[in-house]
Amino acid sequence: MEYNSFLCSKLIYLLAMKRIAFLLCVISIALSCYAQNQTLDDYVSSVKEKSCVPIDYIFNLFENSDIVVIGERDHRDTTQYELILDLLKDPRFAQEVGYVYTEVGCVNRTKDVNKLLCGRYKSDKAFNDALYTYLRNEDFNPLWDKYNRVQFLRGLYEINRNSKHKITLGLTDCNFSWKRIKTAEEYKNFDDSPACAYRDSTMCLHFSKMYAKQKLKNGKRKALIITNHPHALNATFEGSDYHRQGKWLKERYGNDNVKIVMLNWTEYTNSNDQQTSLVADGLWDATFEVVDCQPFGMDIKGTPFGHTPYFNDRYGKMKWEDVADGVIYYRPCYETVLTIGIPGIVSADFEEEFMRRIKIYFEAMELSVPTLEEAKPAYDRFVSFPGTYPQSPDSVRESIRKLLAE
Repeated sequence: MEYNSFLCSKLIYLLAMKRIAFLLCVISIALSCYAQNQTLDDYVSSVKEKSCVPIDYIFNLFENSDIVVIGERDHRDTTQYELILDLLKDPRFAQEVGYVYTEVGCVNRTKDVNKLLCGRYKSDKAFNDALYTYLRNEDFNPLWDKYNRVQFLRGLYEINRNSKHKITLGLTDCNFSWKRIKTAEEYKNFDDSPACAYRDSTMCLHFSKMYAKQKLKNGKRKALIITNHPHALNATFEGSDYHRQGKWLKERYGNDNVKIVMLNWTEYTNSNDQQTSLVADGLWDATFEVVDCQPFGMDIKGTPFGHTPYFNDRYGKMKWEDVADGVIYYRPCYETVLTIGIPGIVSADFEEEFMRRIKIYFEAMELSVPTLEEAKPAYDRFVSFPGTYPQSPDSVRESIRKLLAE
């Protein structure tokens, strides 16, 4: 009798679990269909109801959360740093937050960069010389060639120079010094190290150590983190335990205490570089056009934006609200500008060290070592091209217009 009773209970439990699994499956399918059936009007309505100007949106997030992560678009884009510097320039940032962290920059250079940003210089040339000296040693590549790093550091220096409330910059990338690297084998050992292989967790570890030492602002520790879009995701690679930086942060400091905001961009899954794929088949960008490309920021959970399937299935079948808390639209993608090269960074007195690094790096990567004449322009020559490359801005704009006309 007891056995029969146990068996009946077990059957009831199994039937209940199957019913729950079935309901979850139905809900999942329904949500998927709902996401796919969103119209342009639905997206526009959500923007008009829920959005505000980007800088106010960020400060609104800081009211209830201590850490805000901005998912940077293409590392080379300079237009995004117009917005970021406007945010840092707002007096509320230095007074209420005071700390910004970046993916770019080796952690052991943090003291050097803050000395640079809070220093006093006799002239703009003197600061520029100090800036270039610093930049030559900030990264584990032979040089970091993205011009927006110059843009960002110059802008942050100007903000600190003109305010009694200083902003502190924290660098979160791998600990590295070119002075310690003498051979290609030593560089390869560094490149193959766990710290590099698991950079997302490495950057979180470095952040957490610096964050714990922050001085309190109004009884709180607040921080802005700028990291590239893939790192910012609240996601784990499917079939592994490799968390992206955003997920590590949420797990460590609490889901509601960490907010992830993505800057508008195209999809990151282009494999053949022959087209620019727009998010949600262009509906997001078409929405921006309808509101006259006025910048906005908004939470996306429960909105058409949030229900949009995320385009990269390496993390499983995710929606945008699974990987991020909000989005900021600032400049349409066809107005973004990708810029590489820092004129004068490879000065005559730096050429010998530059070529030493080039030789080590290329040999470690098992590549043919270029000459100075071949290598120098890749880092020293200022080159800009449209953010929609390889497509022209006009062709991308036209594809959005066609969508609006449908």
